[in-house]
Amino acid sequence: MNKNYLKKPLMLMSILGVTLFSCSKQANPDPEPEPVVMSTPAESTDLLLATTSPSSALAGTGLMLGINGHMGDAPYLATTPAKQILALRNRGMKWYRLNIQTKSDGTASSSTLLEALQSAATSGGVKILPMLYLRTLNFGDSESTSYEKGKTLGANFAAKYGKYFSYYNLGNDLELPLLYSNKTGQNSSDYKQTEFKATAAYLKGMDAGIKSKDLDAKTMISAGWLHYGFLKMCESYGVKFDVVGYNWYSDMEAPAAKSPYFIPDITTKLSTLFPAKDIWFTEFNFRYKSTSSTSQNESDQNAFVTKFVAKCKANPRVKVAMVYELFDEPYKSTQEKSYGILKWKTQYTTWTNKVLSSTFMSSAN
Repeated sequence: MNKNYLKKPLMLMSILGVTLFSCSKQANPDPEPEPVVMSTPAESTDLLLATTSPSSALAGTGLMLGINGHMGDAPYLATTPAKQILALRNRGMKWYRLNIQTKSDGTASSSTLLEALQSAATSGGVKILPMLYLRTLNFGDSESTSYEKGKTLGANFAAKYGKYFSYYNLGNDLELPLLYSNKTGQNSSDYKQTEFKATAAYLKGMDAGIKSKDLDAKTMISAGWLHYGFLKMCESYGVKFDVVGYNWYSDMEAPAAKSPYFIPDITTKLSTLFPAKDIWFTEFNFRYKSTSSTSQNESDQNAFVTKFVAKCKANPRVKVAMVYELFDEPYKSTQEKSYGILKWKTQYTTWTNKVLSSTFMSSAN
């Protein structure tokens, strides 16, 4: 999932002068569960900082918390589904967003793993949000062809897995390749129209296909930064998605609040733009800074997430907020490798809490 939403907007502001192996019971904060986990074992909280007291901001109200995972990536392959779900439960998280690639017949590419994760999630009281890639989308297709491709993928996937899911996340970062250079994404003129129409037709078909096989399904489309123009265009095109998904990171907060945007609270902005839809933050987190120490980055991550959750809690239209993501992925780029709330003591074998993870645990217990 691409996290570089601000590359183009920040260039514009500059121009404007605005700126899975088993984890040891002793080493991990999450002990190995029994095959069916119905209670929360005691956990180590040795990394919880006494000077941080944001737990009240993470607990209570109707807002549900969740987290992202990468089903096919090394840290997740090395950690059993039961342990992943236990990690969520012990931190008070109700949703697990997983990126899912499909085959041409709608079968998940890692179907066995998906079913194991779903079984563990059901036992642990956690719901999975599948993020489905638009694997057959082709910008060169006609709108009618795009619609049929999307409908086929959606219908085939829902026919196989609809019994598991209540919500479906249709793609991620879809607006990014559609944007013209140095555009904010707020307006329809910021987007390449031919590519947009192919994408919107595909999404319209995908939504229809899913709901033809899963009659109670609800779908969501997500965007990030100030790219809500893409979502408004999808509405105008006739894509019948039910939930606004949004991706938001720490380096977006200050620029959005300043001239020329004046958006101090993205939750309020989205509520105004989409008065008939619930809002889910499908990704949010702090971007680590290479100039800061590890301890400072962890402290800043904890502070940003705590404040942003408080914003979400204050807006009843925001129903779910999902942190990006569960585990550090050290083989990725500087920012991407550090989004986890759990860090590796021994790579992919034993983990320890970051400050934010301990805060979640404190709030949940």
